[in-house]
Amino acid sequence: MRKVFGAAALAALLVAVVPANAEAGLKIFACVPEWGVLAKAIGGDAVEVTTAILPIDNPETVRPTPALITNLQAADLLVCTGAGLEDEWLDPLLDRAGNAAVMPGQPGHFLASKFATLIEDEAHHDIGAQPGQHHETGVNPHIHGDPGNVLKVAAQLARRMIELDPEHKAAYSDGVRTFIRDLGAAKKELEAQAAPLRGIAVAVQHDHSRYLFAWLGIRSVATIEVEHGVPPGPARLAQIIDMVPRQGIKLVAYVVFSDPAPSRFVGEKAGIPTVMLPYTVGGTAGAADFIGLYRDSVERLLSGLNGVGRS
Repeated sequence: MRKVFGAAALAALLVAVVPANAEAGLKIFACVPEWGVLAKAIGGDAVEVTTAILPIDNPETVRPTPALITNLQAADLLVCTGAGLEDEWLDPLLDRAGNAAVMPGQPGHFLASKFATLIEDEAHHDIGAQPGQHHETGVNPHIHGDPGNVLKVAAQLARRMIELDPEHKAAYSDGVRTFIRDLGAAKKELEAQAAPLRGIAVAVQHDHSRYLFAWLGIRSVATIEVEHGVPPGPARLAQIIDMVPRQGIKLVAYVVFSDPAPSRFVGEKAGIPTVMLPYTVGGTAGAADFIGLYRDSVERLLSGLNGVGRS
């Protein structure tokens, strides 16, 4: 069931997807909300940004609707994650849009993962998972969970926007400087606030939050759904529940677009809290921007560590 969030989150979402004005320098198509919000933070009124999905949608399963095709046809810049995240739907969408400017290899085709520090799935398997049960690319694509990655992507995205639209260089330079300054300061503040989380063991419904946990020093030791959206069987659920006391698991985490039932079942049977995480900007009312995304995530995890579930 989709959740209804507050006015602040809705306003942030509308900023990310509604054209700013008729004089915009760049028309940007973002595959996922985080990059739409980042592009808008850098470009301000100099850009028009449309985003393929809502923050409460699964970014790996997108249907290429006529509206998406039209928006992509008009785009000067495509901003996606890469690393396998959009593999199931982006190529068919590009083929149907037929916009040469945003095809792979062109300046208008920007993949954020090329500028991030990636985590290999093979090197970070949780206990009980088997090789080959994670992403086909061998890396986890949910890179925006680490603000350090977002800072790197912001710098490179601003450079690309200036390359494509040098007329608005001053606006893009000012925008990215402000973004990096503010997020960098918040990152340090939140690392101090999150110190009690360092070293704790958690179970997750799926591996959407691996970068967030790596940043905060949290150990993800059990995955309930090895393949997202495929419900775990009774044997898998029993295995996870049995692991809770043996591994000292403190909480079960799931993200906003996941079915919470498996996580809640494990939490109830094991006697530990379940915590819903926003996953991306706009995923919860408190995650209206990038700083809010990380602050809300830290606060929710701290609540779980203190025995209080969050949904």
